[in-house]
Amino acid sequence: MDSLIWHHININYKLIMKAKKGFNLRQVCGEYIIVAEGDENIDFSNIISMNESSAFLWKEIKDMESFNIDYLVNKMTEEYEIDVDTARRDITTLVAEWGQSGIIEGEDIPEVKLEKNQSELTKENPELDSKEEQKGFFKKLFK
Repeated sequence: MDSLIWHHININYKLIMKAKKGFNLRQVCGEYIIVAEGDENIDFSNIISMNESSAFLWKEIKDMESFNIDYLVNKMTEEYEIDVDTARRDITTLVAEWGQSGIIEGEDIPEVKLEKNQSELTKENPELDSKEEQKGFFKKLFK
């Protein structure tokens, strides 16, 4: 199993953010995706898909004037059986991804860097040390 290192950089859970106008959640073939509507938002180079819980959170914040991570943590723990620490970590990562995708805006969207712990991976699978990182179509789309 992959070992991951979470780096939360400059996070203030009270920061105010908001969903950008023109991005709407749609369900296509059982998958949730964000669709950019309007001429100014057309960019098909970045597909934004969401799982059920992130779609739930998007529905919560889409039409709000503003939100913060604490608000999302409260909503998530009310709706799903998840502890506060796990919810906060996962939501901080999700909000950072939303910020990188350009579907939310705010003065200080959190940055989260997720890295595989290479030394841990090579202990489990020594051939990984010599393999070059694979690149492909899906890596390009979901970079």
